[in-house]
Amino acid sequence: MKVLVLGDIIIDTYIYGTSSRISPEAPVPVVTYKREVQTIGGAGLVYENLKSLDVDVELVDIFDEASVKTRVICDGHYVTRIDNDYHADSKQYLDYILSRDFSDYEYVILSDYNKGTLDESLKIIEHLNTFGCKVIVDPKEHADQYKGAWLVKPNYKEFGDFGFTNWQGNIITTNAGDNVVANIDNVVYDIPVDSVEVNDVTGAGDCFLAGFVYGLTKEYSYEKCLQLAVKGSTEAVTHVGTYKLAVSDLEDRIVFTNGVFDILHTGHFELLAKAKSLGNKLIVGINSDASVQRLKGKNRPINDLGKRVKQLEMLPWVDEVHVFEQDTPYELIKHIQPNLIVKGGDYIVETVVGHDLAEVYIVPTVDGYSTTEIIEKSK
Repeated sequence: MKVLVLGDIIIDTYIYGTSSRISPEAPVPVVTYKREVQTIGGAGLVYENLKSLDVDVELVDIFDEASVKTRVICDGHYVTRIDNDYHADSKQYLDYILSRDFSDYEYVILSDYNKGTLDESLKIIEHLNTFGCKVIVDPKEHADQYKGAWLVKPNYKEFGDFGFTNWQGNIITTNAGDNVVANIDNVVYDIPVDSVEVNDVTGAGDCFLAGFVYGLTKEYSYEKCLQLAVKGSTEAVTHVGTYKLAVSDLEDRIVFTNGVFDILHTGHFELLAKAKSLGNKLIVGINSDASVQRLKGKNRPINDLGKRVKQLEMLPWVDEVHVFEQDTPYELIKHIQPNLIVKGGDYIVETVVGHDLAEVYIVPTVDGYSTTEIIEKSK
């Protein structure tokens, strides 16, 4: 599913320094230069975030210049911002867009920072709609400029100032620190926002948009897409400077393993601890009693299903336990859709059930520990 990003490119420059004295010329700190960092912002940051999230994305950038925002950070504190604006040639940009065929793109993002690139947004949207693209707009002008867009995302101030109160299509409204409210396909969503320590709001809206579109490309529900968007923007504001999202910022990395887990021993503990370290969430599949009897014989399991499940749930590495009735957990793996399957060293990748559904990691076997040996010794 391909995504296209159009809009104003911003160059964000951060000058970091320290200060130990006030200038004799004016009541401002004298900043000693330490280092300088330059990152891409605006439509460029939306693009960089989507690329970082492994989305198939293209950025249309036909200009050699861009607006530059320079921020001075002294001893961790924001001192000032210096803007050097570049106003793009909207006719040149429009002519280029009208020359292109966009039938391969499912979603097109218009990231408007009112720097000229999207001054002809009405004609651009009209052209994109002829290819069936779903146009998503982060606006900086009046709502009338974006008629025909599939969805708009004004913040609370833009919602009132730019006439979005009467918008008839899909809309997401954001306001720093407050719940995100959306109306998509006539369904209203109200998504809570976690309270975090804010270090820098630069690019938070771009991360929100990237998180939302990432979810759309995964064909998640609109509610989940909004939740991912909130997670992305919330993570962004905890960092100083523009932030580039990773998939782990938005979604748990789910690790799956399975077994009978009849009599727990050191080998089990080593495997489960390693499995947990490879992701954010560990789900364990466990055979039902009937499944164990078919695989191990009528004298197994030693501990019934209730005891085996309870023992696993008490372990610090296990987040969820799922029971499967079949001889293998294949259907369970298809349902859970883990990012990674972990098994012990008595397997190779090709013999692991579900190796065609997810990446496989083999944990070396801990010698001297097996349930069968423990049972034989007890006899």
